[in-house]
This record gives sequence, structure tokens and C-alpha cells, in this order.
Amino acid sequence: MNKTRVILPLIALVGLLPTLAMADVDVRARVTKQKDIRIQERINIQKQAVIDARVRREVTKAAESQALVNQTNWNNEVCTNCDEKRDIIVNSGSGNSGVLDINQSAGNMNNQGNAVSIAVDVQIEVPPNGGTEDPRDEGFADSQAHVDQKNFNNLVDTVNILFRDALIRDSINNNAGVAHVNQAPGNMANQSNTFSLAVSLARGGVALAEADLGQVNRNNRVEESDSRGIRDAQFIGINKRADIIGSINGNTGVVGVNQSAGNMANQANVVSFSSTGFGN
Repeated sequence: MNKTRVILPLIALVGLLPTLAMADVDVRARVTKQKDIRIQERINIQKQAVIDARVRREVTKAAESQALVNQTNWNNEVCTNCDEKRDIIVNSGSGNSGVLDINQSAGNMNNQGNAVSIAVDVQIEVPPNGGTEDPRDEGFADSQAHVDQKNFNNLVDTVNILFRDALIRDSINNNAGVAHVNQAPGNMANQSNTFSLAVSLARGGVALAEADLGQVNRNNRVEESDSRGIRDAQFIGINKRADIIGSINGNTGVVGVNQSAGNMANQANVVSFSSTGFGN
């Protein structure tokens, strides 16, 4: 008997029967993923303003005033612990007439300044014997006020400040004229109040006024903290306050106030005023 003739029909028969396969598969995989994110942001801002003011007038009177302040804090370092300071102005600087300047600083390396410049030309006298002033008389008034403040490459390294207070209470009230105040218990503050006034008393004319302010903070570091990494120690933290209460009310004229309990502040009030045409 031929074995091949027997096996082949058996294989064909088995192929006609339904089949069922079962298997348990346990798959474990470990995926390693690395992601690099790079963000490049470039901002380029350029501003250029050119003002060319040319005046061709025949004037009989002129007044020119200029106030200029430059303040710089550069490569300074403050390293202290428990650096408590308090600046207080209470019941002060009120009811004055004219020019009032106050600078108060319990901090370190603070620049404070008040600059006032006033120019007024003389009144043209009316000619005697019933004469009159020439109606063509004109004046020229030019006022400029400029402040430049820079803070760069400075370091403040302080631990634990229980208090650092700046307080103005019931002060700088009911003044007439110019009142300027600077207060800084902090570190490396640039504070300025600048006022320039030019007045021509002629019947008419030209008045020019310019105010300019430039401020820069660059490459400074403030490392005030509750601790220096010492374990199991109690730290009091960093506590600062700057308050103005019941103050700077009822004044007439120009008032400038700067107050800073922090670090590396640039603060300035810049006023420039010019006028003509006050003659009779």
C-alpha cells in the first residue's frame, strides 16, 4: 500500500476541520525619550526723535532756565544680616511758601537730589508822562529739565530683615510753591525731583519747554533671603513697608515725592514750564 496516498487525504481532511489557537502574551517595554527645547527671542527696538526748533524773532526780553541731574550707582555691594532701617517723616514739611526740599536716607549708597531752576526777565516799565509800551515788544522763554539715572553691576546680599520701613505721616501738606521729598531706607536708589521754570514778562513772544528722563537698570542682583541653607534654624524673613498716610494734601504749585524701601530703584519727577505774554 502506498503511504503517500493515505497521508495526503488525511492532511486534506484535517485542513477542512475548524482551527482554534490560544496564547497568553506578556509584553514589557521600556521607552526612553529625550526632548530638547530651544527658544530664541530677539527684540530690537530703535527709536529716534529729532526735533529742530528754530526761532527767528526780534525780541526785547528773554528768560532761559535749565535744571540737570545725573545719578549713577555702579559696582556697589551690600552684604548685611538683619539689616533693619526705618525712615520716618511725621508732622513735618507743611505750611511752607517758596521752595521746600527734603532728603532722607537710612539706607546704603542712595543718590538723592532736588534741582530747581527759575528764570524770569524784568518787567518793562511804562514810559513816564503818559507814554505807552511799544506793542511790538516780544519776549523769549526757554525751559529745560533733564534727569539721567543709572543702576548697573550692583549686588545686594542680605539675610533676615525684621523691618525696613519708609513712613510719611501727616506731612507735606498745605505748601505753596515747590515741595520736593525723597525717602529711601533701602539700598542703591536714585531719587530726583527736578523743576525748571522760564517766564518772559513781555506782551507776547515765544515759549519753549523740554523735559527729558533717562533710566537704566542693568546687571544687578538682589539675593535677599530667609536663610543661607542652614538646617533647623528659625528665620524671621524679609519684611518691608512704604506708607504715605494723611500727607501730600492741599498743596499749591509743584509737588514731587519719591519713596523706596526696596533696592536699586530709579525714581524721578521732572517738570519743565515756560510762558510768555504776561506783560500789561
